[in-house]
Amino acid sequence: MTEDMPIDEQVPPAEDAPEVARDDRDEREPAAPEDVAATAQEFVSGLLEAMGLEAEVTTSLEEGRTLVQVNGEDLGILIGRRGQTLDALQEVTRTAVQRKLRAHVRLLVDVENYRGRRRASLAEYAKEMAARAIERGTEIELEAMNAYERKIVHDAVGEIEGASSFSEGEEPNRKVVVRGE
Repeated sequence: MTEDMPIDEQVPPAEDAPEVARDDRDEREPAAPEDVAATAQEFVSGLLEAMGLEAEVTTSLEEGRTLVQVNGEDLGILIGRRGQTLDALQEVTRTAVQRKLRAHVRLLVDVENYRGRRRASLAEYAKEMAARAIERGTEIELEAMNAYERKIVHDAVGEIEGASSFSEGEEPNRKVVVRGE
């Protein structure tokens, strides 16, 4: 074994270890929404308790996925800079729920309606940039965003006649470019 080898090639698998397909998650059936909601609520509540944070955790169904809403006071620590901690909380919750239910799950975690406020703010910003791009007849490159935020921008720009948008770059530095036509 050498340092040049990828880590998964450096450690030989145990002889009795079962073969695990890397794309197993793509073949999983979706979990029942009620099961996803209950499991996600239990997980997030337990996580908040372990962190010493007091908050109310509620769930609902929205557009075919489970929405986990966390409300309380001074929960900015769960949101982080530009929602990065919130994105991590969502990912760890999704992973925990998928593992427990052994099924594909769709869920969205939101804290103090941050995502709703961010969605409105991004849509307004995108429309302003579209108007500016039309006025100048040029392209305007926006800051790097995650896929969820890029979709919000594309949808908002799509509502403006004479403007279009596209994404370029690689994650995590993928950006939206707004074009005035």
